[in-house]
Amino acid sequence: MLEKRFALIILGVCLIFSACSNGSSPTSSNELNEGMAIAVINREEVSFGKFKDKFKTLKKKFRVQGDEEISPEEFAWLKNRAVEQIVQNTLLMQEVKKNSIVISQEELDDEILKVQAGYPEDSFDKRLEFEGLTRKEWEHFIENNLLINALIRNLVDSKVSVSEEQMQRYFAANETSFHKGEQVRALHIMVETEEDIRQIQKELSSKQKDFSKLAQEFSLGPEGANGGDLGYFEAGQMPEEFDNVFKLKVKGVSDMIRTPYGFHLLKVVDKVKERKMSFDESKDQIEKILLQEIQDKTFKNWFIQLKEKSVIEIKYELLENFN
Repeated sequence: MLEKRFALIILGVCLIFSACSNGSSPTSSNELNEGMAIAVINREEVSFGKFKDKFKTLKKKFRVQGDEEISPEEFAWLKNRAVEQIVQNTLLMQEVKKNSIVISQEELDDEILKVQAGYPEDSFDKRLEFEGLTRKEWEHFIENNLLINALIRNLVDSKVSVSEEQMQRYFAANETSFHKGEQVRALHIMVETEEDIRQIQKELSSKQKDFSKLAQEFSLGPEGANGGDLGYFEAGQMPEEFDNVFKLKVKGVSDMIRTPYGFHLLKVVDKVKERKMSFDESKDQIEKILLQEIQDKTFKNWFIQLKEKSVIEIKYELLENFN
């Protein structure tokens, strides 16, 4: 979300470094050192070392590795993008401090675990290695993102709302976009082996027990205790192997279905045809859409104002010599 909002902002930095230079080259590439200030943002100096780290990160993000061939235009674009991100992050972190925004250690730990959970086994450490980040640097990056998100929630998002009239106008203009696909309500039995499912099919054929009783007795799914009731669902909301259930009539029972989770039977107990949604059914979705649009626009305006009242000096004559 934050990256998307940054994409909306035009910082006004020079598009090509050579166009920003005054033509002089007082410092050669070899003379640039890590501690040299290449920018001053509201009296806060940004070192060449910080710029170089950001540049390297962007090169990897855009899959430009080592001595891989890169055009002068691409190189200039990466340099400008690095400057843009440094300005953005510096201004926002200054606002974080100014507004005394803090997050708890628990919030940070939860976010770290959430991000790591998406990576199997040791692939996360390999990802950090690929990005050229230490774990401490990565955790610092996560902490800064949480602080900036908290800042935006407090100063921007909390100030906007969507009226009933706005939602009604949006619904009237986009009514055809709000509909519910065909839905079925089905009972479900899942077991481990084909032998078990065949035995259940025999019992269904003999009509000694109904489907819900067999689900309560044999199904390994969490809904088994409730007679196997999956509730209403549309195509695509369940494993794709279940999609043929939409071809069944009410009270119809599927053939055996095999998935990575086991062996299954489904019984359709109700069907609802595709239909248009009412305004009341659509309200929550509309509110989210409109809130996002308004928040993005408000953030863009807020950030532009923040930048305009800031004193930002970029030393392009030094960065011109970075190659």
